[in-house]
Amino acid sequence: MAGFVKEVTSRRSALEDISKRLLFPWEYPVRELQLGEAVGKRSACEIINDMPYPPFCRSLRDGYAVRHGDAAGATPGTPLFLTKRGEVLMGQDPDFGISSSEAALIPTGGILPEGADAVVMLEDTELAGGWIEVRRGVQAGENIIFKGEEIPQGERLLAAGGMVDFQTIGMLATAGVSRLPVIGLKISILSTGDEIVPVEMKELPPGCLRDVNGWNLKALLSRYGFEAEYRGIANDDGAEFERRFHEELAGCDLLILSGGSSVGVRDHCSEMLASLPEPGLLVRGLNIVPGKPTLIAADAAAKKLVVSLPGHPLSCLTVAFTVLLPLLLRRIGSENAVCGTRTRLPLSRDLAARTGPEEFVPCVLGADGSVAPVAAKSGYISVLAKASGLICVPEDRETIRAGEDAEVWLWQ
Repeated sequence: MAGFVKEVTSRRSALEDISKRLLFPWEYPVRELQLGEAVGKRSACEIINDMPYPPFCRSLRDGYAVRHGDAAGATPGTPLFLTKRGEVLMGQDPDFGISSSEAALIPTGGILPEGADAVVMLEDTELAGGWIEVRRGVQAGENIIFKGEEIPQGERLLAAGGMVDFQTIGMLATAGVSRLPVIGLKISILSTGDEIVPVEMKELPPGCLRDVNGWNLKALLSRYGFEAEYRGIANDDGAEFERRFHEELAGCDLLILSGGSSVGVRDHCSEMLASLPEPGLLVRGLNIVPGKPTLIAADAAAKKLVVSLPGHPLSCLTVAFTVLLPLLLRRIGSENAVCGTRTRLPLSRDLAARTGPEEFVPCVLGADGSVAPVAAKSGYISVLAKASGLICVPEDRETIRAGEDAEVWLWQ
């Protein structure tokens, strides 16, 4: 049997049904890379911290390491006096400890001497001979980080499927993770359509347009941790398209098609996807606007997915962001199956919608925290450069008025 969806289905149902039918997550190829090479990719396994960070108690300020009780109650009018015990040198473990009524000069980042549990900032002290005048009291732990306080030993640094990016790479580096396995899914992008020509073509033939979707999809996938190869353009000729389709699918784990939305071409594509080994064609259309003519198929035994996206650029990217990426995240078993940020924000002006399909409307984030819908047709390209994300209008919702909160999916 080809598949279980005979008509358009909701986006949420499609994602859930496909995940259950195909028993996601699936195993995936793994590559081991140097930390720097792994930036922008997704970890193939959970990364655990094998040592406490910081590995020693360290000072956050230039000042004097003390026992907090010895400085308690000190003020500019009633200072306390401590004996200077010594000096902590940067990058060296002090060979002395702090006893009662003693203080040791310590730089920012210096190792706290044994016995000390706080640091009095340098500007709150005055050196007078062998004495340290303390003009401000401190609490236990003030101006220091204890050993293992920030990242305890055994804490997870990165979840399986998590991205190595500016937010996570610092923790990996400080934990000494110099190499790590990353997900090595092979994703191929194939644009279709007799009217589509390569970007290198300077003189456009009548009725033709340069390929946009292939490059948009490659960039979008890369932004969210999935490396994809742009495989060029296939024409709509039945036999040639079928040959190219099977050739590309044989060499990848996920084949993404864009274009071919006209009835005849879409029907041919639908028949090809339905002819794949079990389960074949799973989704024959989505109840979303823009993006209805979306096809999703799979060969479960070979662990291969095919997603055929609409040809109009805005439709293509909308489905890629709201369906393709969440499907990929489910396929790899990521804890978070959402890309970007989903939030609720007030509209700066009315947004007309209709009940029936789930609608996604480009929007611009304002300085006051509101969002403004951007008028755009499914064939628009430039709107993506202006938009901060998409407003999601539920299937049962009509016009959303200015000032009302709307569900917003931000790229960030």
